[in-house]
Amino acid sequence: MQKRNLGRVLAAVLLATVTHANAQDAAAIGEEIYEQHCQSCHGEKLRSAGAIPDLRDLGANDREKFDKMVMEGRGQMPAWQGVVSPLELDQLWAYVRSRAR
Repeated sequence: MQKRNLGRVLAAVLLATVTHANAQDAAAIGEEIYEQHCQSCHGEKLRSAGAIPDLRDLGANDREKFDKMVMEGRGQMPAWQGVVSPLELDQLWAYVRSRAR
């Protein structure tokens, strides 16, 4: 019984470690996507000059809003549908969340 519980604990720790590493990888790729498509307007490392919304202020519950803005555009922001893939959108979101305030 104790070996089974130990196995479960080790599996949970391993899963958490892999999940964290995957999130870091996604954020690193997302940073590259951000630099290519978003940085010119939203600023280096998500630091807005003030006229453009600061993406670091997006909360964990703002994912749906973020997806809609990126893919459909809003105001002066162009739509990125067809330019940014769903996977790249996930990676971009991981980067934004990694820099959240």
